[in-house]
Amino acid sequence: MSQPDLRYVVPFFQPIISADDLGVFGYEVLAREVRDGKVKSLGPYFEDKTISDSDKMVVDYYARELALKQFAQSGSRAKLFLNVKPSWILGLRRQDGGKFESHLLTWVRALNLTPENIVVEVTEEELLTNVDEFNSLLADYRRTGCLLAIDDFGKGASSVDRIAYVNPNIVKLDSSIVQHVDSHRSFFDICQAMAGFGDISGFDLLFEGVETSYQLERCVAARGRYFQGWIFAKAEQELKTDFADRDLLDSILTIKTARDMVQIRRRNEIARKIEDDVERLRRLIPTNDQELADSGALITLARELPYYCIRCFVCDMRGRQLSRVYQVDANGTVTVGASNDASWFFRDFFTRGIGVISDGRRGYLSEIYKNVLTKENVATYMHTLSDERLLCVDIISTVLT
Repeated sequence: MSQPDLRYVVPFFQPIISADDLGVFGYEVLAREVRDGKVKSLGPYFEDKTISDSDKMVVDYYARELALKQFAQSGSRAKLFLNVKPSWILGLRRQDGGKFESHLLTWVRALNLTPENIVVEVTEEELLTNVDEFNSLLADYRRTGCLLAIDDFGKGASSVDRIAYVNPNIVKLDSSIVQHVDSHRSFFDICQAMAGFGDISGFDLLFEGVETSYQLERCVAARGRYFQGWIFAKAEQELKTDFADRDLLDSILTIKTARDMVQIRRRNEIARKIEDDVERLRRLIPTNDQELADSGALITLARELPYYCIRCFVCDMRGRQLSRVYQVDANGTVTVGASNDASWFFRDFFTRGIGVISDGRRGYLSEIYKNVLTKENVATYMHTLSDERLLCVDIISTVLT
């Protein structure tokens, strides 16, 4: 691909929408070549491995300067998302004896921009060999006040170690994930897992490439906070504050809130119902260890529990399984597991449940999760039988949603 003529290189800005206030949270800068009324993306140019980094840097820096100047002149209080290639900067630092300052930080200072409004997108896909240098570079951005984002997460060679190294404020899930979130349950599960990871690690999710209303609905359901894609706006030369489908996002968020409230009430109803049923049926649960280990110990209990209870077993407070697992199919047929020597203490639902029950409650209903062996989406209800024993009952997720 030929070197772009800088006279025709122009920065475009694609809005990033926030679920917080239904407004424009920021803009991603994308380099374009505009000539004879035709707009051409420079993405293929930057991805072309036959072109030297030095040539790419000339174009990248030129487009970035124009974008920063335009952003400064606009007076916008939104965030400006700018791609950064760490290997370029580190290469220049090595040539300059470690004195080279990031081109971006130089311009942020020169234009008197608020650093907190600059989001540095780390696009490095290959694992840098010198992690200390990499962290030193990121520390410069953090020290200045810039936010950090990981771009295109889920694409190519990206992996969770990048999150560990970068410690980002935002993780942008690549469009390759978003394009399947509405048709493949596993992709949706990945998004939900990333949202949970963000809760623990301190980053928000930004969904890239959202194109349809159903994709948006699934991204909202997966607890995305920011959204970017053609459903709202394409990249343009101006920093526009208006965008399409604001009402759609508002409606989806409103429906999600209402649905969440219904699910909370439904969970509480189910938990109370099972608690009452278990108390009524606890006479069917042997108290003797030897009887409990027998292959028929919980068959009658399994049959008497509500239809949505598909498995049950007894374990002690340390998670050691004392009974076999009793599986109930849609016809009410009970299948008895072959062993009773499993341990459940490493399961998240178990440790959380122990914490709740330790506060004096009789029962605890877990969040929905996927069973490792059966791949079913279930929730587990735990009920105190004695100081040393618990009854665990798996419930099909559909009654809770």
